[in-house]
Amino acid sequence: MAGQLDEASKQILATLLAEFTDNERTSAELKKAYVGPSPESLATAVCNADDITKVDFEVAFSDLERKRFIKTGPMAMVDNPPGGGIIFIGMYSKKEYVYLTEAGYKEARKRPNIPANRVQRVVNNIHISSSEITNLQLAAGDTISQSMAVSHEDTQDVYQKLIQLLENHGQPQSPENLSDIKNALEQASAGNAGESKSLLSRAFGTTWEKANAVAWPLIAEIVKKSMGF
Repeated sequence: MAGQLDEASKQILATLLAEFTDNERTSAELKKAYVGPSPESLATAVCNADDITKVDFEVAFSDLERKRFIKTGPMAMVDNPPGGGIIFIGMYSKKEYVYLTEAGYKEARKRPNIPANRVQRVVNNIHISSSEITNLQLAAGDTISQSMAVSHEDTQDVYQKLIQLLENHGQPQSPENLSDIKNALEQASAGNAGESKSLLSRAFGTTWEKANAVAWPLIAEIVKKSMGF
């Protein structure tokens, strides 16, 4: 594509380029489909950038798909209902993940298309729900605009888990620590991921590096819900 991309498109390509580079992918993977981040986690990262809304993301995402700078997968055969009079033969994307094409990689590397704002990372974390542990991809960044309310039950459950985690790491349940955790949950419910993480880090103090892998994903899930994902 000739010319300069809009800021939302730049952020999408730059975030995918960062994921591509961080995972030490090769040029061979650009020529075929590779499993990149989910569209939802990519949106979470990109919407962390200043002045980029969910609508901006969706419009830019569709435009980049149309220009074949990005693709989604996996591909599946069209499922024809039994007894139908017309049979469709073709493939469609389940849109479970998104990845760069070779053309998209080249476009992302062009100097005019480097985003004006800091590029967010899509990171792999752990989400804990009751006793089950599953993989969760989510971005950690600064401010996210709120688009969906988070229930009181959600925050109370996470609050109790964080207190237990605090105890497990030998940190006292001081009024200051409990206040930081409570405020971190309030910021997460408002979609302010960066402020929430800062408060949580202060509550856990020197144990944060070890506690981060479990504590932050609990908060990150609240942030996701606040965005409607």
